[in-house]
Amino acid sequence: MTFNPFEDSFQGLGDKATSGAKNLQDVLEWLESEDCPLKDAARRTYAQAVRKAARLIGRTADRIPACTRQFQSNFPNKDYNRSWGKTFCAAKRWKRNVSAAINGATGTIAAQKERRSRRDDWATVMCVLGEIAETVCPSPFELHPKQLICIQSCADTARKLDVCLADIDPDLALCLYRAAPTKAAKEAVVEALDLIDQSRVITDRRIQSILPAQPIGFVRPERADQVTIPLSLMQELEAWVDLASRGRWSITDKAFTGGVSPLPYLNAAKKIITTAERAGVLKLGELNTIASAFDERVLVAVVQMLRDLHTNDGAGAITPRTARGYFECLTPLLERNGEDTSSVRMILDTDRWLKTGRRSRTEMAPHVRTFCRNVVTDMNARIRFLSLHIQLRKKSVLHLKSAQVTGGRAAERHLEKARRFGTCAAFAALETDAIPARVSNVLKMTFRGRAAWLCLGHRKTEDGRLMIPAGYVKNRKPLFATISATSRLRGLETLRWYETVIRPLFSNNQENDYFFPAVQNLRRPLPYATFKSWWSDCAAECGFPGLNPHMFRHGQASILVAENPGNWSLVTARLGDTEAVCRENYAWIDHEKLVLAGQQELTKEFPNAA
Repeated sequence: MTFNPFEDSFQGLGDKATSGAKNLQDVLEWLESEDCPLKDAARRTYAQAVRKAARLIGRTADRIPACTRQFQSNFPNKDYNRSWGKTFCAAKRWKRNVSAAINGATGTIAAQKERRSRRDDWATVMCVLGEIAETVCPSPFELHPKQLICIQSCADTARKLDVCLADIDPDLALCLYRAAPTKAAKEAVVEALDLIDQSRVITDRRIQSILPAQPIGFVRPERADQVTIPLSLMQELEAWVDLASRGRWSITDKAFTGGVSPLPYLNAAKKIITTAERAGVLKLGELNTIASAFDERVLVAVVQMLRDLHTNDGAGAITPRTARGYFECLTPLLERNGEDTSSVRMILDTDRWLKTGRRSRTEMAPHVRTFCRNVVTDMNARIRFLSLHIQLRKKSVLHLKSAQVTGGRAAERHLEKARRFGTCAAFAALETDAIPARVSNVLKMTFRGRAAWLCLGHRKTEDGRLMIPAGYVKNRKPLFATISATSRLRGLETLRWYETVIRPLFSNNQENDYFFPAVQNLRRPLPYATFKSWWSDCAAECGFPGLNPHMFRHGQASILVAENPGNWSLVTARLGDTEAVCRENYAWIDHEKLVLAGQQELTKEFPNAA
């Protein structure tokens, strides 16, 4: 749990009076005033950062509110642009400087320092726990020094509300949780209250005298959109989904063939049913059959609620694109179970909100289009993108070296990070030097045993090979790719390094034939959720925040389309997609080049500018 006071403002509890009316011009004036405690070098750095923020926002400083949260929302990490800083780390440093200047000018930092300086029961708890964390003697209460961060954050929230530690009960704990200004601060409250309950085993009188009379026993409140479907209805729904997804019966094979994944049907039905319960048009506990959940009045109420949640950014909100996908899955689910689908079809054809979802499904997301345009037009961005696996590998090697010179928990953390960066490096090498396969296919890839998908060769000069069976490919054609040993991107070298250096860091590497083994399960591949969390952190540290694994496909396809206009067979062979899908996603690149060519054609007879 990390909580950065320079990035997280505390508006909403105790600082409205100090920050409500200020703007960036006030921040600049504060940096030049005698009230500013900073040294001259820090003042200049912060002032430059604030002026740069005003320039990038495109408004004068006196018209931009001095609000840290609003500033951070204008420059999210996933939309990183080189105009913010030459590197992603430089951009983060600039954002921290602006946030610190705003928090200093609005009094947020001063208010926080005042709260931290108080000598109260929270200070006593932190003092005692700090002593325990630093001691090396055996103790019934094990505590890591970093666990004190959550106590500090929780204490700050409590002090804003003038809440004493001894007064905390489950109701007051819930108030603290709701008053925490950010998701990280809410997590800190949960961890801190649990730590306080655990500290009852400490015999120190200083802490025993200020603890609540009874254990707090705080339980994180359930999400507002959390609805439980009764077991009987869930069993019926699973039977429906199985019937819709299992395919046709083969009289020769004596089995169902040609089936599809049941998850899209199951997820769509569960979302619609739970939303209907939240909307008040269904009482799941009173239903005798799941069929009643798909009546016309229920579906109408579900669409209306989903639209309202999306408009108001409520709990459980989804995009029109996702909502349309759910309703499109509902059509075959009902049809194959003998239910009427006319209401679903009418809603899909007439609802304006769902129609925007249909349009967005055929258009590339703005941030993805920006990324693709960058790798097409900016050679530096293209090189960094295609050599990402080398950057990830270097990070992993640094952590391996750090693990060798440290010991204990620090060494374990370095090895864990080396495993993360190394795994992401191997994935990036496959996507770049082999073929940009889907993440689900890559994680299922075997490199040992019968019919292994991946072969890395046995000699240094021997090429590697990757094969993905037809059943796992969207266009139902197997994918074959050669991983060249002489490639300038050195992808095969990274894959062999991963096999010999990083893969042995997984405890079950000998028994598991998957190239990317699970961390705990002996014979399973690395779960998608685990890999995605690793990838998000590692890609951001290498200067690619917001780069999800699927964007390897988009980036490479964009480069191929730009360099080979009209040659769609090259793109379809690289991606394993149909030509129609490739044209739908990437034709805009070809179109932009044609527009530019037209502009150049209009002026080709003009003399060159001096």
